[in-house]
Amino acid sequence: MASAMASVATWNIAAINNNPFEYWVTYADAEYIDFMRGVEKLLGQDDRAVVEDGFTETMFRDLINELRGLEVGSLEEIERLWNEDISKRRMVQGFLKDKSIGDKRLASVPDRITNTIHLVDGSTLKRPTVINAFAGSALSSTELWWEAWKKFMFHTKVEISFGNCETKHQMVWSLIGPIPRSKYPAITPEEQAISVQLQILYLAILDAVFVFIANRVAPGRWEKVRQNLCEALIYNKDGRVCDILATSYKEKRIVFLQEASAAFVHKARNHRGLTDTFKIMLPTTFNGKRGQNSIILVSRAAFDISTAADVTDKVLGHIDGNFLEAGDLFALRIDDVGGQGYLLVSFHGDSNGLSTRPVLEGLHAAFVKRFSGNIFIAGIVSNTSSQASDKFHHGVRDFRALLEKQGVVSVWDKADDRMITTTCSARTSLQMQLNKAVSFKNRFSMANMSLKDWIL
Repeated sequence: MASAMASVATWNIAAINNNPFEYWVTYADAEYIDFMRGVEKLLGQDDRAVVEDGFTETMFRDLINELRGLEVGSLEEIERLWNEDISKRRMVQGFLKDKSIGDKRLASVPDRITNTIHLVDGSTLKRPTVINAFAGSALSSTELWWEAWKKFMFHTKVEISFGNCETKHQMVWSLIGPIPRSKYPAITPEEQAISVQLQILYLAILDAVFVFIANRVAPGRWEKVRQNLCEALIYNKDGRVCDILATSYKEKRIVFLQEASAAFVHKARNHRGLTDTFKIMLPTTFNGKRGQNSIILVSRAAFDISTAADVTDKVLGHIDGNFLEAGDLFALRIDDVGGQGYLLVSFHGDSNGLSTRPVLEGLHAAFVKRFSGNIFIAGIVSNTSSQASDKFHHGVRDFRALLEKQGVVSVWDKADDRMITTTCSARTSLQMQLNKAVSFKNRFSMANMSLKDWIL
């Protein structure tokens, strides 16, 4: 057991992070600092602009006309909300900084799905927006951007992979599904019923506002800043991750990965150095659309691959609640070359860690009732908070107490909570959850520094 624990790694590779501006980065470029602080200053002003100044009534009518021909349900409530509420909100304080939009994921979820779409031929299709690596002149004005955005969202068909040799042709807009209240309780039943329409509207508004902001702060200059960031952070990211796994992690018996996309899996399966060492194991519920899948790499030298079986469904049967999406959790039963059985689990929790407790309780029940003859090892992103523990956050201290109650040991058992963190991140003002933005001045003091990644 000690030997196995010593040769295990877990890594959240964050496949969905395609926005080069999302987090403050250490970057020795004066243009970058000037641009980001300019955005921050603009958003901090007492601007009297309302939403309709950035996303006009004409643009809204264009959007409604596009939606009328689609199978998205009634548009009456969307029009009422626009006319009576959304269009009249103050652009910054009333909309961009509305915490409920972030809590309900009405902009971040559709952005995650459509920001950068990985196609089956290995190429990508990028939404016309400031917050990705979109190339072209369409972002130089709101008018050019809007025509490109409508074409992308409503008139472009894509072929995407769902991970297990299954592909599907879909219009881009149809990739956006309802937001489940079971996972995001801030959304009301009424909003859930029209959540597809709401997501498309909110995404259009926010993209329009970001185009307006970028061109107002640094016209003709901001796209060069973005290009430099993309070269450092985004281009060939999957290939670099594969190279690291094939070299720095080649001695590991088990590597748990979270937030893996279909594009990453494609790249990994074609990386000779990686596949010579590891067998890449995927859940049958692999979700190629979300790009947030938990997968497991097992050493070919250490394990008998022929004994591998996906037992995710058996584990899910012991977890109460309906808050997990396809790909969040992957449970694998496998024997090593000596015949010892293992239950391996890779898991990525929700942003506030609230799903972690019921998942761990369900895993414990499944192990006791079905897999007690096996060694249990898991790599998880608990999203536990070192700073808070309340009804909205799952704290590290409470998580440790749960592990102790279950008799589960972790790689951090003897570590001081105050000294160990696995994250240090601070969001900028150019991303979809503006309620979480941190100023340049406070990017270290108010950074999210928590113990979120665990090997159990």
